[in-house]
Amino acid sequence: MKLLVTGGAGFIGSNFIRHAFHTRRDIHIVNLDKLTYAGNPESLSDLASDARYHFVLGDIADPALVADLFNRGFDAAVNFAAETHVDRSIDDPSPFLHTNVAGTQCLLAAARAAKLPRFIHQTRHRLAGSDRVHQYHEREAYGRIPRRDSNV
Repeated sequence: MKLLVTGGAGFIGSNFIRHAFHTRRDIHIVNLDKLTYAGNPESLSDLASDARYHFVLGDIADPALVADLFNRGFDAAVNFAAETHVDRSIDDPSPFLHTNVAGTQCLLAAARAAKLPRFIHQTRHRLAGSDRVHQYHEREAYGRIPRRDSNV
């Protein structure tokens, strides 16, 4: 299995990569990460010499880079790349729009063009803030959560 992992130098992404290597011998991973405040290249430094692992320094919002990577042929892509801690967006929303919106759109467009069979977008509450009014379980469909402006 050949995976493209984005944001793999972050806490969740690096643990995902480590878990994948420990549970599957047939896996090859390309890790695309911009190494912002959340990325730590040392978290996977022990994998640098593993032939199944390749690190690419870059931005998920770079269409040429992303298209080039998807043209290598992957079985799936897992997107962990994101600007987090939504409170930071109050001072400057630009990085959030660039990565979380334009970057994700860039990945999806490249995945569609490459006819990628599986795209997994991982997110967390730190991107959108917490919602104490509408609690839900991970197995519930999002459509079942009432909108804040509804009377349901």
